[in-house]
Amino acid sequence: MRDITFDSETFRVSLHVLSVCVWVGGQIVVGAIVPALRRKHPEALSAIAKAFGRIGWPFFGLATFTGIWNMASLPGTSSAWNAALGIKLLLVALSGVCAWLHQSTNRPAIRGITAGIALVTSVAALVVGVMLSA
Repeated sequence: MRDITFDSETFRVSLHVLSVCVWVGGQIVVGAIVPALRRKHPEALSAIAKAFGRIGWPFFGLATFTGIWNMASLPGTSSAWNAALGIKLLLVALSGVCAWLHQSTNRPAIRGITAGIALVTSVAALVVGVMLSA
């Protein structure tokens, strides 16, 4: 039988889940509203992107920090688990790089491709993270 406690593990995992929710969920929300904004209020796109950046990047950093904190607190793991963790880390890194490239270019095709890759790799990292925690 498991006890219910609020301890450092609960705090650490809660911070990690919250930060991943903001990073991944924010990408989904921004991606969903961009087409409507582009049609009705194209001048608002830049402000929305900057607002997401002010929130999203700190939470990406927090997700990275708490992810490392989570890894440091783990007992021994199997080689398959370690391989999945390596895949998750690559997905997280690719998500961050693509999000950075997305905000760093003015070329519409590059922006679209990098936004899509950032979102897909973010969601994939989330799924692998759930697999690792099960």
